Amino acid sequence: MAYNIFIDSDIILDVLLKRGDFYKDSYAIFVLCEQEEVILYTSSSIILNVQYIGGRISSKKNVAKTIYYLVENFIEVINPTRQTILKAYDSGFSDYEDAVQYLTAKDSGLIDYFISRNVKDYNKAGNALQVLTPNQFLKQAAK
Repeated sequence: MAYNIFIDSDIILDVLLKRGDFYKDSYAIFVLCEQEEVILYTSSSIILNVQYIGGRISSKKNVAKTIYYLVENFIEVINPTRQTILKAYDSGFSDYEDAVQYLTAKDSGLIDYFISRNVKDYNKAGNALQVLTPNQFLKQAAK
């Protein structure tokens, strides 16, 4: 059975920009997708953020080409509902964007794990949807 995981911006950026120590574990998430052990999800706003951030660091054209490839071959896109956006304002998260992403994943009813390198940003999330780093997820999936 494949896990449905929601990947945050930093996971895609790690792979896109081959960011140092983070690249290996984030790339391994995509390998699991290729092996059909996970199904990757993210939101359109994460795609837009990755395009913007990646384009400031690297060639906009290459970033766009890579993101296009990732979405075409690996990533399913889900988006928040109006209710999810409103709920994010009352969530207690210190970062509204994090609240929207987490609640989009949780409220979709599709997602088994939320993957981010910034797990501390999701302390207000509770236990409704487990938030793991790529490394933590890889260890758990290997069991």
